[in-house]
Amino acid sequence: MKSASRGQALAEFALASVTFFLLVLGIMQMSILVYSYNTVCSAAREAVRFAIVHSPTGPNPATTAQIQQVAIDHAPALNLTSGEITVSWPADAALPSSHDAQVSIAHSYTLQIPFVLTTSLVLSNTSQMLVSQ
Repeated sequence: MKSASRGQALAEFALASVTFFLLVLGIMQMSILVYSYNTVCSAAREAVRFAIVHSPTGPNPATTAQIQQVAIDHAPALNLTSGEITVSWPADAALPSSHDAQVSIAHSYTLQIPFVLTTSLVLSNTSQMLVSQ
């Protein structure tokens, strides 16, 4: 009787531990996803801050490649490419004589949870600020 209950406990532990570890790995992947999205948002904000100071009308203008590089530098863990970053200068709706700097990032992220199909998500963010010069 005693050895039968040991085998039962082992089987129950095996089922429960597999479920528990899959849950933990899923939570870890979702945490990495949230961190990656936060990093995309932060990189867009930093790039647009650089762009408003170094606008085409300012004394020290920056190129689109330089603005993209600022975003790439602020998200080293994501391995962003310049093709995922768009820089534009739209007119400001509130001040028609002024322009805004706008940086958009669309990063493809692959979500990998064990025993679940691999899913690709697009983490995107757009940051826009009024050009200061």
